Amino acid sequence: MLGKNLYFSQFVHDPALNSINVLGPLGNVHVDTLLMTWSCMGLALGGAALATRAMVVDGPGGNSQAVVEMLYSFLADLARGQIGQQWRKFFPLIAAIFIFVLIGNFIGVGPWKAFEHLSWWPKLPTGETFELASPTTDFNVTAGLATIALITYLYSGFWAHGRKFLRVLFASPMSPIEWMDVIIRPSTLALRLLAVITADELMRGAFLLIMPALLPAAVMGFELFIGVIQALVFALLTSIYIGLTVAEHH
Repeated sequence: MLGKNLYFSQFVHDPALNSINVLGPLGNVHVDTLLMTWSCMGLALGGAALATRAMVVDGPGGNSQAVVEMLYSFLADLARGQIGQQWRKFFPLIAAIFIFVLIGNFIGVGPWKAFEHLSWWPKLPTGETFELASPTTDFNVTAGLATIALITYLYSGFWAHGRKFLRVLFASPMSPIEWMDVIIRPSTLALRLLAVITADELMRGAFLLIMPALLPAAVMGFELFIGVIQALVFALLTSIYIGLTVAEHH
């Protein structure tokens, strides 16, 4: 991540697998991104499993139940406000996007620099120390999330309006603009998240060089705040796109 990925070809040198890298670095598998992405999913599923064990039907429940209920209410209000009456059908996706992006943004904000001097820490082919970063600094991740949002956006149109939505895309005099909109919306989702989180990572690295004892703590706090905002923006815009598709095309 941050342009310094650990490639699959660094760990596996089997000639039979050369086809996996037919495009050079652009076609290689980013092992670090996969591991961080799986870590995010594991944290989300593990946290949900632990929280649901402690939940009760009667009474206020514990702290974990309060957090889960607060998160549910917040995301339900977001989806309901943007999508309308059909919000429940798309709520699991909106919630999953918010939680995954939030954890992905947070997981890179850690004291990983403290481990880089250890012998077992991975190195790049150039010998340079690998920098662990959020998976959302990899365009493959943000583009994948945006693709899911795009597929849901198109599906919601066909689900709500059937063939009428198809006629809007192909037969309307505004169809070129409609098609540009289909491309621009997921592109802006992917690039916005990538650019902001990458800028945060670079800013922290710069402050570590300037004053490693004090300034990074404040910067990391700011990164956590930005991580929440970006997760909210991604989930909110996805909800808005679905809501517009469900409501506007008749």
